[in-house]
Amino acid sequence: MTAPLPSLLISISDGVIDLGWGHPSPRLHPTDALAAAAQSVLGTRSAAPLQYGAVQGFGPLLESLAAYLSTQESYGGPVAPDSLFLTAGASAAIDLATTLYATAGDTVVVEEPTYYLIGQIFIDHGLNVVGVPADGDGLDTDALAELLESSESPKPKLLYTIPTYQNPNGSVLPVQRRRHLIELARRHGFTIIADEVYQLLHYGAPPPPPMAMLDDSPGGCVISLGSFSKVLSPGLRLGWVHAAPGIVRRFVESGVAASGGGLSHFAATLAHATLEMGLLQENIETLRRVYGQRHDDVAGLLRAEFGETVDFTPPGGGYFYWLTFTNGVNTDALLPAARESGVSYRPGTAFSASGGFADALRISLSLYETDELAEGIRRLGRATRNGRR
Repeated sequence: MTAPLPSLLISISDGVIDLGWGHPSPRLHPTDALAAAAQSVLGTRSAAPLQYGAVQGFGPLLESLAAYLSTQESYGGPVAPDSLFLTAGASAAIDLATTLYATAGDTVVVEEPTYYLIGQIFIDHGLNVVGVPADGDGLDTDALAELLESSESPKPKLLYTIPTYQNPNGSVLPVQRRRHLIELARRHGFTIIADEVYQLLHYGAPPPPPMAMLDDSPGGCVISLGSFSKVLSPGLRLGWVHAAPGIVRRFVESGVAASGGGLSHFAATLAHATLEMGLLQENIETLRRVYGQRHDDVAGLLRAEFGETVDFTPPGGGYFYWLTFTNGVNTDALLPAARESGVSYRPGTAFSASGGFADALRISLSLYETDELAEGIRRLGRATRNGRR
């Protein structure tokens, strides 16, 4: 008899605390809020939520989302509804942006390190992926400038960056570098895909505004991406593009939008209802409070367990801690022993096109409660010590 097909993306072996998964905490899924939103949406028996949606996205959500973002410190100013395009989540938006702005054989620049699953999207499109160093302040725009001026380097059509609470290293790109990056895009004619899905998940002072808020180039050169996956539910498969009107128009005129209408239309009606009822706002505040406490707890747990043998900087937002070992630990070699000890993680080499960062790893604070995080960190420390004997 064949095994049943899985119902969820996540898969964790029994007895293992897998700190590698950057998924929301099951306890924090807002089931009551979404149930209330669904009742509000379907209770009127209107067929509108079940029809094909408007191509740019559900108009009421574009309005309510723009109004909400305009009030957020992390946005730093007004957001116009016509600067938004609703998507089927950030990954689908990246895929669509790649379709619209690049062709097979073109080059895309990514950070080193970068989100470990992003490369496959670009490979699927036949792109040449080139890495540029990132440091504690994010993408090194001076290194990028050198690459762009080199006659030996291919000229990119796209640049993919995670400027806010970078995945995996948690860095936040300063405003000066953000402006420098936009200047380089204008000068060299490439489009920036700014993956900013953690923009609203700050646990202290807000980050700089999204890249699209700083884009003053003629016609626009930035595609900023937001997502309800991190602040409401990943199962909704709903996000947004934030960009200059010309860029939004290009998304609106895409074949997939013209053929199918608004992406994730029913999910968009639910998200709008949560905004209208104040439920999304409440959920984001809850996430900031709970994840913020975990963020602080993890910093203390790591210092207590590893002392000076690990370097890390508390990210201040998002899901991830990036640990760099100072004592020669190879995290690829350590992984089997760690799993035998009942803990897992993402090794640093997974985030590098060139196989770098063998002395680093990424753990997530989002999936587990603090007591489980503490036990996972203890197991990781034990595996590290045993592996060096």
